[in-house]
Amino acid sequence: MWDAFVEAGKVSDPDAPGLRRFASDQALRLIVSSLHTNREQGKVIKGDLVLDPQVTEVKPAESPTEVTVLDCVDSTNWLEYKVSGGLWDDEPGGKHRTTATVKVTDGTWKVSSFILEEPGTC
Repeated sequence: MWDAFVEAGKVSDPDAPGLRRFASDQALRLIVSSLHTNREQGKVIKGDLVLDPQVTEVKPAESPTEVTVLDCVDSTNWLEYKVSGGLWDDEPGGKHRTTATVKVTDGTWKVSSFILEEPGTC
């Protein structure tokens, strides 16, 4: 999901097909809304994220259909820019504690929800 978000963020494309391939429900709504807002404001996001996901819960234990993933999403080098060039603001990226729920949706694993906490939370 994050790779699809990074790619879509480069041009603020809320209709990028990768988003729907890897995200659903609240996660998809949150990302699409963010990209719509960025597009309206003339903002893009450039750079890369550093991820270190760890599965913390599996439901049910046999034949799982849902997992919880804990990550420390590092956005230090994933920053907002004006479409016309130059940084959007002087807000640095940072490390965000992130908890995600990943579920089987239409036979495919997709991130259904996530909470991205403030920078500096991990």
